[in-house]
Amino acid sequence: MIFNESHVLRTTLILTLICGFGALFWRPSVGLGLLLGGLISVLAFRLLIIDSAKLLRRSRQGQVTRKEATRRNWNSYLKRCSLYAAALIIGITSPYLSFFGTFAGLLLPRIAIYYHLTRGRTQGGT
Repeated sequence: MIFNESHVLRTTLILTLICGFGALFWRPSVGLGLLLGGLISVLAFRLLIIDSAKLLRRSRQGQVTRKEATRRNWNSYLKRCSLYAAALIIGITSPYLSFFGTFAGLLLPRIAIYYHLTRGRTQGGT
């Protein structure tokens, strides 16, 4: 079974909500950190999808040079890194959030990708 970015985005959002609200009952600071990190990672992943789709659409029309593509990729990367940095700084400085919860929330898209990879391999038989 082949998956695409919308599957990963949906799974990440579901993981964020389940883990975040579940951890709220265990430790509120960890739950809030997971929610912050997960929502920021969903936003960053969505920005990655939008920027890459826009770049592919323009390159298919032949309107993008190699230098411009490199510049656009770099700008997209800096936007996402600034979102990650802002979430981590808030996680460190806020007494109501756990840094480790925020960090774990930022890793949720990677967990969703691994989930879909293993699910596809077990269902596909490879």
